[in-house]
This record gives sequence, C-alpha cells and structure tokens, in this order.
Amino acid sequence: MSLITYHRWGNGPEVLIAFHGIGQSHQIYQSWAESLGTLYTIYAFDLPFHGANTHTSDEAFSKAQWQAQFKEFLTQQSIEDFSIVGFSMGGRFALATLEGFASRIRHVFLLAPDGIRESPYYTLAVRNPMSRSIFKYTIFHVSWLMKLAQWLGRVKLIHPSTMRFALWMLDSPEKRTRVYHSWVAFRHLRFSPHSLIHLLNQYAIPVQFFMGEFDRMMPPELVNHLCEQVPTASRIVLRCGHNHLIQHTAEYLQRKKLQA
Repeated sequence: MSLITYHRWGNGPEVLIAFHGIGQSHQIYQSWAESLGTLYTIYAFDLPFHGANTHTSDEAFSKAQWQAQFKEFLTQQSIEDFSIVGFSMGGRFALATLEGFASRIRHVFLLAPDGIRESPYYTLAVRNPMSRSIFKYTIFHVSWLMKLAQWLGRVKLIHPSTMRFALWMLDSPEKRTRVYHSWVAFRHLRFSPHSLIHLLNQYAIPVQFFMGEFDRMMPPELVNHLCEQVPTASRIVLRCGHNHLIQHTAEYLQRKKLQA
C-alpha cells in the first residue's frame, strides 16, 4: 500500500515537505515554488486519493504506517533535516510527520491546520462502523444534504462561506468519492494537543500558524492555546479566507525573504 506520491520543485539549500488540503493536489504549491524556490527544494506531496496518488483503499492507515513510508522516502532522497508545511487536511499529515521525525525538523508552517482540534462532525461521521455507514449513504445520496445546507445557510445557522465550501466539495460524484475515502482512511491521524505542546517544546521547533481573518472553518483563535503554551510558536493572521491561504502565505514569506 503506497502512500507516497510527490512532485519536486526548486533548488534551494533547505528541504521543505508540503501537504495540500482536501480536494487539491501538489499543484497548489506552485506559488511557493515560484516565490521560494531559491530558498527551498520543495517536495509537494499528493495526499492519498488526490492528484497523481492512485491509492484507492479506504481502509484506515495508521500514523506508524505513514511514518514508515515517509522514512523510506527520506532515505531514498538522502534528506537529513527538513521543514514541513501543511494546509487544512494536509495539517494531519504534517502533524503525523512531526510526531515521527521531530528531531530532524527545522521549521513547521501550519496553514489553518486540521488535526489541532477535531470537528465534532468529523468525529460523528467516522468513529464507528455504524456512523461510517450512515456517512457513506449520506455522501452518495447527497441531494437532501445539499438542501439542508442551503436551508441552514438561509436561517444563518452556518456561515455562507462554510456553506459554499461544503457545496463545492460535494458538487460532483468524483468529489464526493474523494471526500468519503479521505475522511474514512485518514481517521487515525489524530493528535493530542498536550502531546503536541510537549513535543514542540522538547525540541524547541519553530512553528508558525497562518490563519485567515475571514476563515469560518478554521478561525484564527483555533490555535491560541498552542501559541500560549509553546514559546517557539507564533500566529500570523492574513486578510483572506480559507481557500486563498496558501497563496497569501507564499506572498507573506516572499516579503519577509526580501526584507531579510
């Protein structure tokens, strides 16, 4: 079961491993390659079920399985130390990598990361066989769910931007299949905030959280607790929503590079 597919960009002296969000591919980091390719050699991964990654089994894999394959990747590429960036669902892979290779990580960039605090909707959908069966039926018979989401938006029980993102993620059979497989297969990539705090402090790893000012799914205050408990952590709030955070972060880091 192969979990590793990636595209390499840039020729910088430092290595950066990049994980995209759900429904995306490695191509989303093109802006990072263009603006930061002289600073980093970027390995932009395709998550399972995305891009060129032809992984098809929705059987859940463990953090240990991911870390074993990632270790083989590091050996094959002769990579000793590296930085990581994870956006949204890719945050789960960034955190799983952090847990397994903390002593080799130079810097962590987390962009509106999933996995810091698990959504109760996600927990309800995937935690036991019965709920996964209901989730599967719902995903593949989605018309009533779309109507419910639209009604919740009209009565202002969910924010319009959240509703638009949900509708976009479910507007084709291909997208619905990807969401289902991803949610189910990634369900063991779970993290304890206390353990993350301890790990980051143990190795004094610099970590920057980039959050969108207008992001309703992953609001900036989501990471406040970690930033308060980890001296090497900082939070940067950019004037954008969830979907434009990768591009805005690349522009921010480019400006910082020019100022250095």
